[in-house]
Amino acid sequence: LPEFPSIERDISFIVPEVVTYAQIESGVLTSKVNWLEGCGFVGTYRGKQIGAGKKSVTLRLVFRDPGRTLRHEEVDAPAGAVIMHLKSAVGAEVREA
Repeated sequence: LPEFPSIERDISFIVPEVVTYAQIESGVLTSKVNWLEGCGFVGTYRGKQIGAGKKSVTLRLVFRDPGRTLRHEEVDAPAGAVIMHLKSAVGAEVREA
């Protein structure tokens, strides 16, 4: 078991229907941000609110520092960098509540 706890962030992205989860995951993992330990699939949603030809994909990003406990505000910048990377890599937009 890890000595220090992780911080998880669930983020929903709106992407074109043709974008696969593998492309999204690859985009996350190649973003090379600090403390990113992994990414997991939470769910997919399609509906009128999302728009034709698009889907919402929710990811769980896991951040951990092996040497200390992270604070939530410390992962804001790395999470933002993942978002920016996915915007350019697969045309993702963050889905607002």
